[in-house]
Formats: sequence, C-alpha cells, structure tokens
Amino acid sequence: MNAYHLLKARLDKNVYKRGQYKGDAPLEKRTKSHVRIVEGENLSQECMHVRMYSTKILTAYMDGAIEINLNNWSGSSTTRQWLNYALGLTMHGFWLGNKSVMSLSQPTITTPSGIYLHYDGIRFNAEGKIVTTPKPFEAKRIDKSESKGFTDGLKVSGFKDVYPLLYATCTPPEKGQSMARHWKDYMQDPNSADTWPEIIEYFKYDMEWNHTMGKREWHEMDNAKACWARMMAKAKQDMYQTIATEVTRIDK
Repeated sequence: MNAYHLLKARLDKNVYKRGQYKGDAPLEKRTKSHVRIVEGENLSQECMHVRMYSTKILTAYMDGAIEINLNNWSGSSTTRQWLNYALGLTMHGFWLGNKSVMSLSQPTITTPSGIYLHYDGIRFNAEGKIVTTPKPFEAKRIDKSESKGFTDGLKVSGFKDVYPLLYATCTPPEKGQSMARHWKDYMQDPNSADTWPEIIEYFKYDMEWNHTMGKREWHEMDNAKACWARMMAKAKQDMYQTIATEVTRIDK
C-alpha cells in the first residue's frame, strides 16, 4: 500500500464518530487530537492529509505521491517530530531534520535516493523520487581576502612570531577576564604589543571547580596549538558569508 492507502486505512480504523473532529482520525493516540488524519480536500485528485492544528503538514495522493508543507515551521522540533512520525508510517526511508552541509546547518529531507534541501511544497512520487524542482543548498565560506589580510597583519606586527613565548610565559588572571573591544586590531599593531599577553590569557585560561579546595580556580584549557586555533576561529567568525551553490542533492 502506498502512503494514501496507509493513511486511509488508519482513518477508517480510528475515525472519530462524534464530537468536534467527527470524520477525522488521530494520527497517534485519540487524546492527541491536534494531529489528525483528514480526508482530502483537493478536488483534482483524491488525497489524505496529516493536519497539525491548522496546517496540512503532509498530503498523500492516491497515486502514491506525497507533499510536505510545514508553513514555515520546519524549525520547530515538535512539528518535525510529528511529520517524521507520519513519514515513518507511510514512506520508508524519509526523515526531516537539520544537517550540516558545506559548513552550514540547513533543513534537509532524507530520502532513499539522497538528501535534499527541505522547502514547503516539496513533493515526491510513490517511488520516493523528487518531482518538484529541488532547491540548491547554501554554503558557508570565509572571505579569503579578509582572512589573508588578517593573518598577514599578524606576521607584519610580529604577533605570530612572539606568540609561542607569550603563551609559555602567560600566567592566570589575578581577577576576572575581559577582552578589549578592538583586540583583533591590537594583534596587528606592534604599538599595542603591551596588550598581547592579556589577549592570550583570555584564550588560554578558563575557570574550573577544584573539588579538593572547594572553590573555582583558573586552569590552562589545553595547549599552545589549540589556543591559537581558538583565537583564530574567534577572530575570523565574522569573516564568513553565506553563498548559493549549484548542489541540489547529496548522498546519505
């Protein structure tokens, strides 16, 4: 049986025979009437809907095709949960979620034929093949010129050369930690070298509970290499941009 017949059989078996939702059926438990199976209202082709509140999150057509429309609620974990429950009943191998694709978290629909970017109105045939036009994934990419300008600035200022020594000699903060607003600029300015130890201190140390002493104490988080990576990630986090790609499907 295809998705339409599976939902129709479930409706016939569990139909509400009286009350506000007479003629509908619960998708799961009878007490959870906010997610229901509803007889189709499409005049061109018989269909079954899974309705969550007022949104028909899943439509199953008699020919086996399905359409997903979350009315811009794909970011809701509850909506995804109920859609995935409906898909689990009707379409083997389908799953809606979020996946990191090209360094960017994106809503995806996993199918037997691959993973696609989810969008409202996406439709698949009875064999699970997409029949609407797939939309391209986006990618998170760093601005190479801006990134190179920053790293070149660290070389010119001398920060990169003295970093190993500064890390080795950097001691825990005497009080709290703070970071100057223009710390990235200071790293590229030799005239601001007096601020460098404090910048490294910020990324080198963190507070940790000392169970023996019964108090919080500063501790070295890891090592010089990891600290450098942490600094660079923080410094370059605003250098990324989201760009369009031509990729419309990825393998599972």
